[in-house]
Amino acid sequence: MITVAILVNGQPIAARTAVNTGKSDYKGVTEYKNDDGSTIYHHPKDGAVKLAIKMLKTIKEVKK
Repeated sequence: MITVAILVNGQPIAARTAVNTGKSDYKGVTEYKNDDGSTIYHHPKDGAVKLAIKMLKTIKEVKK
């Protein structure tokens, strides 16, 4: 499991958690399920930072 959070002045304003489903294709691309139900495909050799960026891109910002 991986969790990414954005904090402003120590207060969380957004977070996303994903779980490795254990599924991968023949190229080694792994499937992750986000806490919002969306799916991310990521190659582990690309590293955790790129996975975190993909996760953050799934957060929809609410404009006030």
